[in-house]
Amino acid sequence: MTVRTPFFFLAALTIVLVVSFEVATMTFVRRVTGNETIPGIGGLYLVLIDGLLLYFAVHTIVQHLPYKNVTARVSSVVMLILSLVGLIVAIGMIVSAFTRLLLMVGLLMALPFGTAAYFDLYADFPRNEAIAALTFVMLLKLFFLVMLALANVGYLKFKGLMVLIGLSLLATWLTSLLIAWPPPFLSSITDTIAALITGIIGLVLLVLSFVTSIVGIWHALRSLRPAPGQT
Repeated sequence: MTVRTPFFFLAALTIVLVVSFEVATMTFVRRVTGNETIPGIGGLYLVLIDGLLLYFAVHTIVQHLPYKNVTARVSSVVMLILSLVGLIVAIGMIVSAFTRLLLMVGLLMALPFGTAAYFDLYADFPRNEAIAALTFVMLLKLFFLVMLALANVGYLKFKGLMVLIGLSLLATWLTSLLIAWPPPFLSSITDTIAALITGIIGLVLLVLSFVTSIVGIWHALRSLRPAPGQT
């Protein structure tokens, strides 16, 4: 498949920026608002999905290196390791988000002192800044999709890739919606719900990647076995 290299590298650079910005989302919101206690975690959890898009970009670049047979086998092992690490991280993040959600809901429902503590700690959510950050991320993802199509329209025929991009865009939109939709004092809760949903989606995708990498390694090992009658 012929790839227009400048457009593909622009796409790869864009997804690097997406992941980097998502990792720094909490720091960004803190600096803009001066609020150190309620940064929001919805944007950060998008990394669990977009990290797979970043791997796709790196894997595609590696495929253009010499010794394709060797790099293909190595990439399966690397994917196995990365997906295993990602699974552990995703489970930890899901547990953290669920614990955070239970804490906030418990405080909000514990009248009167728990509710007062909730309003003191979580009610002042910087929703405008968080939505602005997520809008920027969404624009970057759309730009990534356009650059990918300009690099080679054939990428748009890869069903797995299109599902991954679609889930990434959906998770970003859903996070923005859940932050913007409720009354402001509930945005901390809905932001955490969005993070939990994204975490579960990311976990499922990582499980699929883990299984796929095992299948890839199995086929690579079988290809190394001598054919019947050979020594």
